[in-house]
Amino acid sequence: MIVELVKVQTRDGVRLDGALSVAEQQESKTLVLCLHGVGSNFYGSRMFAELALEIVKNGADCLRVNTRGHDYCYTGMSRMGVRRLGAGYERVEQCLEDIDAWLDWAGERYQSVILLGHSLGALKAVYYQSHQTHHLLRKVIAISPPRLSYRAFMAGEQRVGFQQSIENAEQAIREGEPQRLVDVSVPFPLLITAEGYLDKYGPQEKYNLEPMVFNLPLPTDFIFGGHELQFSGVAFAGLDHSIKSIATEAGLESKVSIHVIDEADHMYSRHGRELAELIKALLG
Repeated sequence: MIVELVKVQTRDGVRLDGALSVAEQQESKTLVLCLHGVGSNFYGSRMFAELALEIVKNGADCLRVNTRGHDYCYTGMSRMGVRRLGAGYERVEQCLEDIDAWLDWAGERYQSVILLGHSLGALKAVYYQSHQTHHLLRKVIAISPPRLSYRAFMAGEQRVGFQQSIENAEQAIREGEPQRLVDVSVPFPLLITAEGYLDKYGPQEKYNLEPMVFNLPLPTDFIFGGHELQFSGVAFAGLDHSIKSIATEAGLESKVSIHVIDEADHMYSRHGRELAELIKALLG
């Protein structure tokens, strides 16, 4: 598939890159904007490569993009000079500037945008619409957004490792080194800055998915794999039922939908076709 390489610059001077695939046979005024998961990037996701093929067949353009949290560590420019960036250094809230930059770029070519994210990218898509508005945005499709909840992890089966990871990060903060890379084990082994880990998983629960659902301004489709809901621990356990219950309580049943692909894992590795068909149906 032929793509056009594109780039933008965020308000704070970070350069981001992406790949645009255009709809077959006709010019489209709708763009599907795809956000990668933690440590991934716009070109490395087999899932998004397969979805892009189906999206353009369905009549929309597809733009797979980097956020500043792409890969685990790289050196990039910003208005603060040369900095270390990547999943080990990002704060999730910085996605507001990243997504704004891509939506501003889309405003020169499109009339509407659908924001589609996977994993942390899905959480960013939900977080964005709960904090920002943009006239182009029409809906969000969130594939496997995780539950980033201090309380849930403290009560979960990984609580010992989680407590140690939190303590490692807090110790670095106490010692005046917020940018120190700490070795954490929960939710998976990762080197991440102390301030970045506490930003994502600390007791302030800045990025807990469930409270965000109460006030979603846009139609939002949630997709999960049956296997990840059952076997991926507190980050996903029961999220399908929890989101449905919250949407009902908030009177958002007509705006929020939940879909589960039976037996699919977090990467939908053997269920790509089912995921693609579901995405096509949700795009209409």
